[in-house]
Amino acid sequence: METLEEFIKKHRANEEKSMDLPNYLYDLMRKHNIEKDSYVYKRANITKQAWSAILSQKCTPSINTCIKIIFALKLDNHECKYFLKKAGYTLASSSDYALIIRYCLENKFFDLSVLNDYLEQYNCPPIK
Repeated sequence: METLEEFIKKHRANEEKSMDLPNYLYDLMRKHNIEKDSYVYKRANITKQAWSAILSQKCTPSINTCIKIIFALKLDNHECKYFLKKAGYTLASSSDYALIIRYCLENKFFDLSVLNDYLEQYNCPPIK
């Protein structure tokens, strides 16, 4: 039988779940040893203004912007799931679009042109 302390520790909400989107983004950047914001927004091909609006919570990023950030940060499926959840999205297993994105993440295909080739093969909208 587990102790009360172990039970509480196991079931207490972890930090990852309680962070807002900007803090989670910065946490992911630290985890992936990325020191500069510019590395992410340039690699994701989004403007500095759009990046700033996301971090200041002036806007919610589109699903396309989220996917571009996810690929720029080279996130795994778990990190992707939490990132999208914080932005108000999910990748449904019933969708070819979602499954293709998850396939690329699981196989570490972080090049958006590869992702878009797969999406095109299944008549899904590209990430622009």
